Parts: sequence; C-alpha cells; structure tokens
Amino acid sequence: MTTTEIRKIIADSEYSDWLNSVNLQIVYPHLDFDQTLTGFSSIFKFLEQQIDGWSKFGENIPNELKASKKQFSNFKTRLENYINAYVINQNYNESQLNSYWNSEKNQIQNNKTLFVYDSPQSEFLIKIHREVPKYYSGAYNFVMGNYNVSNKDSMIGHILAYEFELKDYTELTKRRNKEKSSIGRLRNDFRNQLSESETQLSEHLKSANVEFDNYTQKIDDLKTEKETNFDDWFVKSKKEFSEFDNSSKEKITDLEHTYEELLRLKKPAEYWNQRATKLNKEGWKAIYWLIGLVAFACVTLYLLLWLTPDGMLLSFIKGQASAIKWSIIYVTFISFLAFGIRALNKVAFSSFHLARDAEEREQLTYVYLSLIKDSAVDEKEKSLIMQSLFSRADTGLLKGDSGPAMPNDISTKIFGGN
Repeated sequence: MTTTEIRKIIADSEYSDWLNSVNLQIVYPHLDFDQTLTGFSSIFKFLEQQIDGWSKFGENIPNELKASKKQFSNFKTRLENYINAYVINQNYNESQLNSYWNSEKNQIQNNKTLFVYDSPQSEFLIKIHREVPKYYSGAYNFVMGNYNVSNKDSMIGHILAYEFELKDYTELTKRRNKEKSSIGRLRNDFRNQLSESETQLSEHLKSANVEFDNYTQKIDDLKTEKETNFDDWFVKSKKEFSEFDNSSKEKITDLEHTYEELLRLKKPAEYWNQRATKLNKEGWKAIYWLIGLVAFACVTLYLLLWLTPDGMLLSFIKGQASAIKWSIIYVTFISFLAFGIRALNKVAFSSFHLARDAEEREQLTYVYLSLIKDSAVDEKEKSLIMQSLFSRADTGLLKGDSGPAMPNDISTKIFGGN
C-alpha cells in the first residue's frame, strides 16, 4: 500500500476528518530528533520514507541500524492492517478507532532507540562500520549515551564519536555546533512542513473527491435527463411519423381512387360539355326558325286581312266554290304554320333544357370527384349520384317522357370499383 492509496482511502472515508487530525510525536533523544506528525497520511509517508531511505544504504550497515529499518517496516505493516481492518471495512465507530489508534501510537512512540536514515549520527555510524568496523562498538555506545570503556578500540570509538559530536569549547567547535544546530532545525522545520502539507493534501483530496462526486452526479443527472428527453422525442417523433405515414398512405389511396374515378368520368364529362354546346346551338337555330316562321305567319295574315280584294269576301258569302276552296287551303296552310311553330317551340326549349341538363351533369361530375377526394361519399350516395349522372333526361318532346334509372348492380360494377 502506497501513500497515494492511503490518501485516496482517507478522502473516501467517512472518518476523513478524524484521520487527518490524528498526531504522532516521535522523539529520539540520542539523535536530537523531535517531530510531531499530524494526519494519517503524513505518518504513513514518514514511515515509507524511512524504509526507502534505509534501502538505499544496502545491506552493509550495522545490525542496530538494520533493526531500525525492520521496526519502521513493522510499523508500516501495522498501520496498513489498521487501515484495512478499521477504516476500509468501517466496522467501528470513531471512539473505537481512537482507542485502537492510541494503542498503536504508544507502541511506536515508546521505542526511542531507533535511528532515522537521514540523521548525521546514522551516516557517521555507517561510515565507521564500513571503514573502521573495530571502533564501531565504542562509537555506537557513545552515541547512545553508554560511556563504559572496556578496551582501546572502545576508547577510540568514544573519541571518534566525541569528535563527531564536537563537545569542545573552541570557536570552531561553536561555529560547527551552531551550523549543525541550524541544519537540525531546518530538517525539523522541513519535516513539520511536510507533515502539514500531507494534511492539507488529504483535505484537498477529500474536497476534490466530494466535488468530483457532485460533478459526476450532475453528469449522470444530465445524462438521464437527456436520455429521457431523447426517448420522449423519439416516441413522439415515431408516433408523428407513423401518423404521417398512415395519413399519407390514405391520401395517396384517396388520390389514386379519385384519379381512377377521374379517368372513368373524364370522357362523359367531355361528352356532356360538347353535348351542351351542340344543344345550345341547335336550340338557337330552332329559335331562329321559329322567329322566321312566326314572322312569315304574321306577314301572310296581314296580307290576308288588309290586302284581300272585296270581291273575295262577297264570293265567299255567295257560296262560290272557288272562294271556299281557297279558304280551306289557307286555313290548312295556317294550321301547318301553327303546328310548325309549336314543333319548333318544343325543339328549341327541349334543346335548351337538355343543354342545361348536360351542363349540370358535368358540374355534378366534378362535385362528385371533389367529394370522393374528401372521402365524403358512401356507397349509397355514390349509387344515387351515378343514377343521376347516367339516367336519361326528360326531353319534353313527349308527354310523361322520363328516363329509366340505372340498375344498382351495373352502376356498382362500373363505377364502384369493387
């Protein structure tokens, strides 16, 4: 488990505030090392740095320093187990976490004989161990405060350690002590700043995770909203398209049916148009003949009444045969004129009547087509219209003249389309 993973666990934990507030004071008097670490990630990073730092020295280091490396590794393992058991699984409340943590913290704090990898004493002892190992024991005892001198090598080791600690009162010694003290303060300040940075980093990670979760939730909500809108739009569009498709098909069917009816009725409509024109011409021709015949009758009557000689009337009174004969001939002539006038009158008005009937049939045809287009005609009405269109019209030439209606089955077969 790495420090990065620890930070993520803390950021996601419901105990993140408590984990960022725990502290651990590490004091090693023999190294003049005193540092307080705040925040679980800061403590874990310190242990990780110590393990990595000791690993850089390799295996050629004193056993006492190897023991420090091992202890730091054990502390790190215990903290990982603590995280897994009490934080990740979240089987305990905050008070229980605090109780277990105090137990772990005391075990770390009570061991005051360890060495940190970056202390001057550690580097000094490693150098003595590698260059003059026989003096290492005396130097180590001096650093740890054990001043028992049993032999020459132990004495020299003490002297080397004494010179390293610079316990003299020379000006050079004071200067070097001050520089050493200054470096020690800088190191402690750096460690304290590092601990504070770890705490701030954990807090920022927690805040970033909360914002990320909120942002992710907003994205999910937006996605859900857009999917819902898209589904609604798709269903609505599909319904509208289906309705449009069905409506279009119905309109196409109606137009096809109307076009078929138009093809069927186009020739009859043209015939009725031509027929109306022809009948109008025939009617006017009969009118002209009628006018002429009436005029001729009027002229002859005028001539008879105003230009007939006086002797003709006396001959008729006397009963002369010639006068009676010419009278009969004139009466017969007038009768033929009257019959001709009556016949021309019937022909003229019959022609106009048939022309008007043809025009009305033509207009009724177009009205019928428009009604079919709007689907406003059922089968019964269609049959009645067909009978009206194709029944024979009353000419008016004969009394009681009327045309027979077209049979329903024939009109349905010809114009019903079924």
